[in-house]
Amino acid sequence: MEIKQIIYDVFDSLEKNNFATLGRPEDPMWERPLIGVSAGNDPYYDFLKDHIGPFHWYPREVFGLKYKNVPKAENLRVVSMVFPQTETTKKHQRKAKVFPSDNWVVSRGEWEPLMQEFSGKLVKRLEDEGLRCVSIDLQNEFKKMHSENLGLASKWSHRHSAFAAGLGTFSLSDGFISEKGKAIRISSLIIEADIMITPRGDRGPYDWCLYYQDGSCGKCIKRCPVEAISEKGHEKYTCAAYEDEAVAKYWPSHIERGDYIFGCGLCQTDIPCENKKP
Repeated sequence: MEIKQIIYDVFDSLEKNNFATLGRPEDPMWERPLIGVSAGNDPYYDFLKDHIGPFHWYPREVFGLKYKNVPKAENLRVVSMVFPQTETTKKHQRKAKVFPSDNWVVSRGEWEPLMQEFSGKLVKRLEDEGLRCVSIDLQNEFKKMHSENLGLASKWSHRHSAFAAGLGTFSLSDGFISEKGKAIRISSLIIEADIMITPRGDRGPYDWCLYYQDGSCGKCIKRCPVEAISEKGHEKYTCAAYEDEAVAKYWPSHIERGDYIFGCGLCQTDIPCENKKP
């Protein structure tokens, strides 16, 4: 089984991957994902239980949300998928200073419905192949939590699973720097299959961030409109407070608020790691 081709086929079939909301149904919201795989028994998931909190799921725990007969951890794989923003969206977002561009607002606000379509189709396709699998984004139990170490967190970190799968490293702003940069979103799938693991070698968690390498960057600090990013890192609660205020003050009248989740994303563009590992 070629897992990458199955994922690409499903992605290419998506009906919601476009900017119809902005009157441009021919324009895609997201590019094909980068794909990496980690082992279900990778010791890194032990680290996450300690680093993020005991509420963070092991891959086996995720599998147990759907199946009663849970295999050994070594028989599971975590498939991480990094979806890059399109060049058009990034071009508009670079010009934004206080509130994100329309493209960014829509691509973030419609992410959850898109992942419902993508994950639902992907799980069905794999189950039709006789494979048991669980999508994180389809689980009702997937929710935000408070971490004693990190503040705002969740029961599963897509970013950390992408690191485990060798797809990149973290940045000063907490964003994930992939081979296609930091203007991305991530999804995860747990599957019972003998899929080749993507090596991450001895890569450190901040190896692709120029600031942590030699202090030569810090551009994301200047991009943040409320100074939620500093040399000390990312202050999540300041960031969240700004997002609440921005929705009230700046929400564009031509985009229906609906049940959109708002995301600022200014720190993901107009920076050296926007499109690539710098």
